[in-house]
Amino acid sequence: MIPLPARKTLTLLLLLLLPVLMLHSCSVPDRPVSREEALALAHRIERSVTQHDYDVLNRIFDEKAFAAKVIKEGGLFLKVGLVKGAMEGFHKREFGKEIIGLLGSNGSYELIKQYEKDHKQHLLFRLYGDGKVNYHDFELIKMEDESIRAADLFIYLSGENFSKTLADALKLMDTDMPKEELEKVEKVNTIRTLVAQKDYEKAEQYYDQLPASIKKGKTFQLIHITICENLGNEKYSQALNEYRLLFPNDPNMYLMMVDAYTLQKNYPMALESINKLDSMIDKDPYQDYQRGLLCLLMKDTAKAETYFEQLHKNMPTFKKGTIELIVTYLDNDHKDKAIRILKQAKDSNYLSDRNITALYTYHPDLKRIMDEEAPKQQR
Repeated sequence: MIPLPARKTLTLLLLLLLPVLMLHSCSVPDRPVSREEALALAHRIERSVTQHDYDVLNRIFDEKAFAAKVIKEGGLFLKVGLVKGAMEGFHKREFGKEIIGLLGSNGSYELIKQYEKDHKQHLLFRLYGDGKVNYHDFELIKMEDESIRAADLFIYLSGENFSKTLADALKLMDTDMPKEELEKVEKVNTIRTLVAQKDYEKAEQYYDQLPASIKKGKTFQLIHITICENLGNEKYSQALNEYRLLFPNDPNMYLMMVDAYTLQKNYPMALESINKLDSMIDKDPYQDYQRGLLCLLMKDTAKAETYFEQLHKNMPTFKKGTIELIVTYLDNDHKDKAIRILKQAKDSNYLSDRNITALYTYHPDLKRIMDEEAPKQQR
């Protein structure tokens, strides 16, 4: 039986794991999922997220299958009681609600691809919110009632399956930690609250009080990065570099190092990281947005224009990409192209009045041309 303080700490840790990462055992029958069934689930997820309905993603995991994965990752000596406590903590956090909460007002959760690996169907989603991106790769299974669920989730930000992240956290809690150290770990809930309140300076103070051995763990390193990202470029860069030293061979380093190299103004290496990440994902049109922004930083507006054009072709409803394309057209003296895109956006009410006003503020000539064009369109 787990001692009460450890059980309390375990629950708090589980509550912290889900928002940072985005997200008793039994045998799971191997029932093949078809490509059509996988795509049908993907479309239900996309529709539900668009409607701000948490239900589909809240029920996406089969807990027995997921628990079996955690136990497999944890090894023979991982106590079943710990896993049971973890599943109780899992119930306290609604996965779908967490995802939708991360989207903000202009975010998205979109299917990038459906594919098969080791006779298992997978769904790869892009999570985009507040200018940040992550990727979720669901491994699907079919239940006895024919419903399709996820047995595990590979999270690109952590570079590993959520089952492994959780198993490593449980093994940490299974050690004979001194009482005073255990009390420090219990402060993770305070850290989570402070991050939610955007009090990042105080969150960092509590983080610094955690045991040194724990702070070297991947989960807590990612928490540290989340905090430092909001404390200025210097601290953010230091946190990213610390993570790189601790986990140099992590598959998520390409995603992490885009920011690190950009902060160091090493734009060619940032671009290389994007290309390697895109190769891992097997192509995501969103990455042309990142490439375009880096080309602007390198003063290569011609290449930036090419990337933003590709982006607009593949993601025509991505507002930030459309705005960058219009601005880049204007910077490259391609006013006719800029006006054409802006007219399309205005005719479809795609860009908001606020977006258009911002464009006119920085490019008053654009407003003058559009005002001159308006009477012609009415004839």
